Amino acid sequence: MTRSNLHIKLSNGKSLICVADSSSAPEQGYIVEQLLLPLLSLDNSEQELALLSEHCTMDERRANATYRYTIDLTTKEVRFFEEHYDYTKDTFRLGKDITERYCNYIKTISQQP
Repeated sequence: MTRSNLHIKLSNGKSLICVADSSSAPEQGYIVEQLLLPLLSLDNSEQELALLSEHCTMDERRANATYRYTIDLTTKEVRFFEEHYDYTKDTFRLGKDITERYCNYIKTISQQP
């Protein structure tokens, strides 16, 4: 199971952080097909929050998260990064930009009949 910390700006401009606990690498399909694409199709912050609450642990970040998604629902932009946690300083650091993995998965599912 891969975990991801999600940094999200809702369509009303409110920012929040949550954790996607299951299958959050894009190639595993779950996070893209069950969370991200439905989330991007909404334009209502209450519905966005309800969907996030179904799939994520709200108001938390996990030190054992492998990835970080930054999702801006005002611009409908998703970015994907490695996530790094420094146990000695208790800080999270944005790692390498690996958004192409997310984009490649989107292309793969868009080409399916």
